[in-house]
Amino acid sequence: MNLKEDKTNGFMDTFFSKLKEQSFTIILLVGMLYYQNMIFNQEIGRYKAVIDTKQLYIDDMIKETKERMLKREEYLTQQRDIYVQDLINDNKK
Repeated sequence: MNLKEDKTNGFMDTFFSKLKEQSFTIILLVGMLYYQNMIFNQEIGRYKAVIDTKQLYIDDMIKETKERMLKREEYLTQQRDIYVQDLINDNKK
């Protein structure tokens, strides 16, 4: 039983000694992962801002185009009505 405890303690001692040896590397890797995550989140934020800006621009363009087309349709309808009225007046004479 004593031999089993020694193996367990030996494993734990070996594990913790290796962990102590590699702690700088582990801390460095965790720091790099944190930095990459921070940069990634900043890029996502920038892309969202660009997408929102472009979407607003597209919405404005669609609104302006729709207004222009409605005005054009109204103008053409008026022109048609004037033409039809002129034809009716000419036929009455």
